Amino acid sequence: MTDSYVCPHCGRVEDRPYRVRLIILTCPDCGENGRFLHESLVERLDEVPEAERPDDWGEMPLDERLQYAVREGLLQLSFTGPL
Repeated sequence: MTDSYVCPHCGRVEDRPYRVRLIILTCPDCGENGRFLHESLVERLDEVPEAERPDDWGEMPLDERLQYAVREGLLQLSFTGPL
């Protein structure tokens, strides 16, 4: 079984045989180094209400969106149990 991780810059999906919140990789597609987020976290970004998103939300890399949402209290992440 593998889990999928999404490039924060271009959206490329990388599969890995382990389950963690994020992995740091250099993307083979876009060449950017970044925090590839577990696909479940990327899906959770849709929960952030549009009215609460900053103006540049669409331009922000996925990992920065997640940091913003957690910092502003818009998403809660559990440190136990499922991602």
